[in-house]
Amino acid sequence: MKTLIVFCICYAFVFAHTPLNIDDAVHDGAPSVLRSRETFFDRVIIDSVGNIRAILGSQGKSIAVSGGGDAIAVIYGAPSGDPYNPMLVKIAYSINGGVSWNTYGPFTGDSRRIYSDLAYTPNFHANTGELWFAFQSCTQGYSDVSVNVMREENLPSAPSFTVPIIPPNGQAPATYPWEPSMVVMRDDPAHLVLTAWSYLANGNGWAYCWVSYDAGCGWSDTIPMLCISAGGSAGALAEGTDEYLFYTYLEYYNFSGTDSTLYPYYTESTDGGYTWSEEAPITVFPANTYSQYWWSEFDCIVVDNEPWVIHNDLGYGGTGGPHIVKGTGSPGNWTWDIWHQDSIGFDSTWVGDTLFYCWPGQYPSLSYDPVLGRVLASCKSYCYIGNTVNWAVLDGAHIQGVYSWDGGNTWRITGPLSTVNTGEIGWFDWNATETADLMENTGNMTSRNYSIWVLEDQATEAGELYFESETLGWLLDWPTSVQEAGRLSIDGMEFGIMPTIVANDGIVRFKTSSATHVSLRIYDVTGRLVEDVLDGHCGEGRFIMKLPIEYLTNGTYFAVLQTESSQQVEKFVVVR
Repeated sequence: MKTLIVFCICYAFVFAHTPLNIDDAVHDGAPSVLRSRETFFDRVIIDSVGNIRAILGSQGKSIAVSGGGDAIAVIYGAPSGDPYNPMLVKIAYSINGGVSWNTYGPFTGDSRRIYSDLAYTPNFHANTGELWFAFQSCTQGYSDVSVNVMREENLPSAPSFTVPIIPPNGQAPATYPWEPSMVVMRDDPAHLVLTAWSYLANGNGWAYCWVSYDAGCGWSDTIPMLCISAGGSAGALAEGTDEYLFYTYLEYYNFSGTDSTLYPYYTESTDGGYTWSEEAPITVFPANTYSQYWWSEFDCIVVDNEPWVIHNDLGYGGTGGPHIVKGTGSPGNWTWDIWHQDSIGFDSTWVGDTLFYCWPGQYPSLSYDPVLGRVLASCKSYCYIGNTVNWAVLDGAHIQGVYSWDGGNTWRITGPLSTVNTGEIGWFDWNATETADLMENTGNMTSRNYSIWVLEDQATEAGELYFESETLGWLLDWPTSVQEAGRLSIDGMEFGIMPTIVANDGIVRFKTSSATHVSLRIYDVTGRLVEDVLDGHCGEGRFIMKLPIEYLTNGTYFAVLQTESSQQVEKFVVVR
């Protein structure tokens, strides 16, 4: 059976369904997804790493993807051989969408901690000098910590880099800068903003900012932003237009007078980073004595100059899990909308006859596809394994997400965004996942998700850095895109094909009023069976699948949908 994608909008709980007879398929709760695992990108090992902080700990992302998705850059910590200072800053490039990689560096000596970030324009593959790297480096003891910036000076096929520079006072003993985050402003590719937090050793707890208007060659003096108390955490930085910047971080918040907990806060700038607003809590977040917001558990983006935030509560007591927040309004006057994972839904994955029940875990990330207008919230997700009768715990994890195409009014589950790591990533261990922006738009409403993650040996702390990507197909947005295009809605349609003259992509849609056996076959005009698309048990609901025409020649065909009580036929024409 050829690769197919089925989108089911069903309203019964997932365990009430019997899976279709599709090997390695994905079966979600409401709404539900069935698709072949053949759509996953093959895993690629980029390089070995010193430990999990090779990518984890950055308040930005350690991966950049160019428009079109062919060029990818990753900054990470390769092994140094020194057990006390185990990492060296290196950079990896791919110019074929992640199939193969070249590595460069190191750009520092042996380091105890490496926290890094990238700033780039979508055209960094086509234009030289539009990809920048920021990284903190320090040896054991943390007294020599510094934040460094360098720029790519050539195309990824023949990269060369500027010598790393340290912004004014961007080193001990002035600021002791930790956890840098850097952006390139959307209105001006030469306007960079860099932040860091004065943390360990003799740090004073302040978050600082540096601004460059000459593509990182020269930097402003150190700009104080605000003070973050000990036990809080440095922030994630996101850029908009018209000099707007948003910075979210963790700070203590008093709820009862006798109890306090870490809580999401923010500050913002409307002048490109030179002045910052007073700190303010994102007040829609629930929190109690069990809440645990950690330094690796948040991210932010800016869409149409409105901030989006994700903070993951690792605690218990009814508030655990990711919270996705959108600010509506204007700087200094935001109205916050919040969505919790419980209200969005869960995801389950059928692999053969085994059901993996997936639960969002660690390392949340937000990304935005400006062409399709999608916001994706993703994180490492844990798996239970079993069936509808007997359950056990599986040591396994994968990348999982939810997305919205209409500003958060509607959310859908993506299904797994990486291969399920059965037995490879242990329950609640530190092995990390990190998801980059959705960058590839091929013209048929398709975008692609790009991820890096580390599998660490818990005994030695050494590990491997993996790359994996996954297509988010154009069918994911079909209700909005179909209705906006003035086409027929699926409501009330028992069976149909859209469009009936197919050049590249088409969909099959049908609805079942009760659980039934369903078969879908394609015949040519002579009555010969040319494609056995679907044959299995299906629960009640509405179903969408990609019309599999990859192996069909031009001509007229008939799609026959048969259930236990009826048979329907739709004609379509393939014209390439």
